[in-house]
Amino acid sequence: MPATIKEVILENFMSHRYSRIPLKPGLNIITGPNGSGKSSILLGISVALGQTYTERGRKLSDLIRRGEDIARVTVVLDNSPVRTRRPLPWFRSDEVYFTRYIRGDGQYWHEVNGRSVPKVEVYRYLSRIGLNPDNMLIIMHQNMVEEFAFLSPQEKLRVVEDAVGLRGYRSRILSALAKLEHTKKEEEKVREMLAKAEDALSYWKEMYDRYIKKIELEEKIKLLKRERAWVIVRDKEGELKDLLSEIEGIRREIEDEKLVLTDKTKHIEKLKPEISKVEDSIVREIVDLRKGISLLRNMWLEYANLLADIKLVRFKLSLLERELEHYLKDERKLRNRLKELIRKAQEFGGRIESTRDLREIEEEIRATELSIAALGDIPENVVDAFKKYSSAFEELSRRAEEVAQNRRRTLEELERRVNIWRQKLVSLISKVAETYRQFLQSFDAIGDVRIINLEDFSNTGLELTVGFRGLKPSLLDPYTLSGGERTTAIMCFLLALQSYIKSPIRAIDEFDVHMDPNNREAILDIVIKLAEENKNIQYILITPGPINRMPREANILLVQKVKASSTLSLIR
Repeated sequence: MPATIKEVILENFMSHRYSRIPLKPGLNIITGPNGSGKSSILLGISVALGQTYTERGRKLSDLIRRGEDIARVTVVLDNSPVRTRRPLPWFRSDEVYFTRYIRGDGQYWHEVNGRSVPKVEVYRYLSRIGLNPDNMLIIMHQNMVEEFAFLSPQEKLRVVEDAVGLRGYRSRILSALAKLEHTKKEEEKVREMLAKAEDALSYWKEMYDRYIKKIELEEKIKLLKRERAWVIVRDKEGELKDLLSEIEGIRREIEDEKLVLTDKTKHIEKLKPEISKVEDSIVREIVDLRKGISLLRNMWLEYANLLADIKLVRFKLSLLERELEHYLKDERKLRNRLKELIRKAQEFGGRIESTRDLREIEEEIRATELSIAALGDIPENVVDAFKKYSSAFEELSRRAEEVAQNRRRTLEELERRVNIWRQKLVSLISKVAETYRQFLQSFDAIGDVRIINLEDFSNTGLELTVGFRGLKPSLLDPYTLSGGERTTAIMCFLLALQSYIKSPIRAIDEFDVHMDPNNREAILDIVIKLAEENKNIQYILITPGPINRMPREANILLVQKVKASSTLSLIR
């Protein structure tokens, strides 16, 4: 047997000065006239167990009996061992007391077995036995049925989810939705940052490309200047070669002229004794005078010609030697100049051979310099900046892909959770609808429970339809049915739904408001039947009306008010 309520103790609580309400497993019926304090018992259970519903729209201090400063409500749970195990294993006693103190100054606190505990600890203990005090189907307060009729389809579904334990599925979906929204915002933020980084990178990429182009052009200019320097050397070496060829030619001419001079000199030296010999022959009259004079004249004429030739050769030699000296002087200058040009060319690098002329190279240098100038100003930190923004862009790209994957995974998880929620919801509602239709048969009515907007999670809702006495089922709302029919249909639905919750205790307060006697009896019969079919569940039923059929094993209590105080008596 699971944990059930053995007793409720109300002290200075509403109309109860001091009341001890004994309860038993199975069906407990609390009856009595209106205003006698019946509902206070169920409200006291709710307050003691920390139900949030009781704290909405009211001050707990208003529940203190008039004229008193403090109230105390206690729920005594049966903690007897079941097959050697206690429902609440933290306690060794057969009874566990859940107490709530309410003071007029607004201070409230919980105690368990006389020890002050926080509300969350109370909930932890109760969750152990499957008792959720905030489940509206476990403790159905007065007017809850009427309030249910005014809920929208979406609100009805939320109530059902909370009651049957589907809230966790919705919470997980909402959590996934929140995570999806977060990942979308994160992805949008990263993409915005990525777009800005891409713009910045585009700028620095252009600067970097221009920088690389400039480096290439500067390297080209260096190579061209090196080529130009060595072409100048090449051309100057050509000049030197030509000059040396000229010098060599002059030297050969000088040597030739010297040979001529030597030959002429030898000839004239050889001619002198011959002239003397002829002269001597004339003087000595060895030869004919006329013939001798003629011969002598020819010889002196030859001598004069040779002498003129020698002077001419010597003059030519002097000219050639002066010209040679001039060329040799030019050679020295040219060699010095060439040495200087080689030194300068080596500053540009090792010698390179080129077949181009100097003008062509200089034209290419000018064109390259213009290309460099066309690149414009390039920031000094271009390389560092480009690397920095490239790295940042790569990191943001990786981050963008990561958040995109997170969004896809979150979306997949959301779809999975929604599908699970839909399957659970459809399965549950189909069962509840079947039980609802069975209950309606007791009232000569037909109806259904249907899910609307199932594909739209945020707008999914629940609608009830009902038709009494052969009428076609219509939407159950606060306006199309009489109060009794509406209450009856909603009670059928709530009782059908209650069959699918897990709790050792179920309490219903004044379900029969607005019901005619026949419908009241039929609902009461359903509750009694449910209690008989579920022996392990403790039912607490509060009704102001008479009990015409007394269940054999029911615990029936009568509440009356005597001199402004509620009193309790056990009928059976």
